[in-house]
Amino acid sequence: MSPTSPDKGWAWLVLVGSVGEHIIMGYCAYASGMIHIALLENFNADLLTTTWVSALFLSFMSSSGPIASTIISRFSCRVAMILGSLMLSTGLVLTGFVEDIKWTYLTFGILSGIGLGLCYNTGLIVIAFNFEQKRNMACGIAVSGGGIGPFILTPVFQLIYEKYNYSGFFLLLGGLALQNCVFGATFRPSKTELAMKTANSNRKERLCDSMSSYMKIVRSKSMFPVCLGFFLANISIYLLYIHYPEYCLQTKSSKIEVSIFLSIAGISGCFTRILFGMANNSHNINELIMLFGVFSLLGLGTIIFPLFSSYTTAKVMFACLLGGYSGCCWAVVNTIVINILGHEKLAHGVGYLMVYVGVGTFIGPPLAGFIINYGGTYGDSFTVAGILLVIGAFCCLCSTMCQREVDTKADIGDLEMTVTTDKHK
Repeated sequence: MSPTSPDKGWAWLVLVGSVGEHIIMGYCAYASGMIHIALLENFNADLLTTTWVSALFLSFMSSSGPIASTIISRFSCRVAMILGSLMLSTGLVLTGFVEDIKWTYLTFGILSGIGLGLCYNTGLIVIAFNFEQKRNMACGIAVSGGGIGPFILTPVFQLIYEKYNYSGFFLLLGGLALQNCVFGATFRPSKTELAMKTANSNRKERLCDSMSSYMKIVRSKSMFPVCLGFFLANISIYLLYIHYPEYCLQTKSSKIEVSIFLSIAGISGCFTRILFGMANNSHNINELIMLFGVFSLLGLGTIIFPLFSSYTTAKVMFACLLGGYSGCCWAVVNTIVINILGHEKLAHGVGYLMVYVGVGTFIGPPLAGFIINYGGTYGDSFTVAGILLVIGAFCCLCSTMCQREVDTKADIGDLEMTVTTDKHK
């Protein structure tokens, strides 16, 4: 079986597989507020306890990036995707039959979280292996699946939950997760992926070498502000996704209306991610500055939303804003990592970044629970989320200044290397 070539041929079928994976991921992650409500109703547990389950799931989904990058480096994207699909499906099915909420920490929070994380990170990294000139556009198309998933699946699974109750809901959701095995089967190794594996085998990479690669990434002056920005932004984004449905229910919306709001957020995200990826495909665009604009607008909108949260029109507008801007960052994350660290550290760089995202997603949902339990309101938690988004946006902007300094040093190093090579010739 011949490897895929960048930007042509089988690479486009790989893109289709990545879109399919993002559709499933989009429902599990961005419509997780509906899953949160199902857990609340089934176990009758308090808000903070149930929130920790969702936070654990989202945290492992994001922070399993290093595990995914290690499996990809040792084996392939196909192996990582299929393994993740099996773990995700198993965890969801088991969650449907446990009788104590404590077991959901293991089945849903850890097992399903790591499984979804393997699928999610692989679905991002495989695009960078198969596209070069059209990378941002391809990433935008791939992550648009994260918007299609909530748009199509939220009302469907709401009806499934009402008809088949808790166990049937998770059983059918586990069956849906198995489709990632089919999508993973399309991930034929690319020339870039094989070149990376060859380089790793030539230097006999072991665990200590992987740790060395990560330490170089940790010391990168340009990478840290980006990681900090993603950390703060994802505290906010997943706080919003988990608690937005319950906030709407408290402001006199029905469950069907809430599922419609999430569908609106999904379709909005579908279009904006494609457009964002296409816009950033130009060489004249700085992805970090665009990211600053996206996070800032979402943050300001989140701060304003509690003032008008009782109006249905405001809920629809906020759903468009949340869905449209929250996932745009994933359309350019591969290019940002490659610009800072280079192709050879792509998998490790994305994995390292996702650790920050994972910690952010772990903190975000319980943060709202703490605010509410200690006398605050959902509106207060949304205001805090908006402020953190704005701060995260400025962190990404700071990285552009650090990157210019690093890029200048790199250019001088490349020039010295070229002169030395010419002398030897």
